Amino acid sequence: MHEEPQEAAAELPVPQEAAAAQLPGRFLRAAREARSLSVFEVAQSLKFSPRQIEALEADDFAVLPPGATFQRGFVRGYAKLLKLDPEPLLAMLDVRAPVALPDVREPQNMGVAATPVAAGRRSSTPMLLGSAVLAVVAAALAVWHFLGLQPAPMATKPSTDVTANGEAAAVRPPDIRIEEAPVAVPPAQAPAGPPSADMHQLVFEFQDKSWVEVRDASQRIIFSGENLPGSRQVVAGKPPFQLVIGNAAKVNLQYDDSRVDLTPHIRAEVARLTLE
Repeated sequence: MHEEPQEAAAELPVPQEAAAAQLPGRFLRAAREARSLSVFEVAQSLKFSPRQIEALEADDFAVLPPGATFQRGFVRGYAKLLKLDPEPLLAMLDVRAPVALPDVREPQNMGVAATPVAAGRRSSTPMLLGSAVLAVVAAALAVWHFLGLQPAPMATKPSTDVTANGEAAAVRPPDIRIEEAPVAVPPAQAPAGPPSADMHQLVFEFQDKSWVEVRDASQRIIFSGENLPGSRQVVAGKPPFQLVIGNAAKVNLQYDDSRVDLTPHIRAEVARLTLE
């Protein structure tokens, strides 16, 4: 668990003369390390991903969303979090990518406007074609109506059997039997054996979006990921467990049958603790 450093230790001045040749990434990284903050803790405070924080500190602007406005806002917010003056850092961005004025040129060919007569001819052509189609359809309907070309209904004659006395007997419909196929019953599964004595269980309940990482006794990451509000996650493994929980105030944690209070372990919205 790290402790919050004194505010005076976080004040890292940015040299004014460095704006002409440097980029802001290394100054931001040095200030973060002086405050003993991890990339994950900064990402939680600024609401950015850890990958974007690492890209900014490496001056890899190709990974960040394009646009000078976004990048300047990103640098300004990061500088304020680290108690730095943002203006020298923003000046470095201006030197890297000066604002270019738009190149406005007069079009070489303005085109020739169509004369009113030609435009009138083009607009009247679709109307003439539509009138001709309607006239043909109306003539066809009139011919069909007057000639009486209507399909005659087909009469169906019931099927009958003739008996020896010449009387018609009603035909009985055939008997149809539907046999139900036997339903296959899946074999009963054998109950799972009892868990190993050295295995323990963590249960996370998330009231808000949160990022969690869990390491077991072998320092292997057995769970890592972002969780949505209202979700629940069960993790089993061998203790001691090392936990890192983002937005920890909105997470309920249960270790086996005991509830774990995360409040004493929260620093900058992130809880770091070890469960034996």
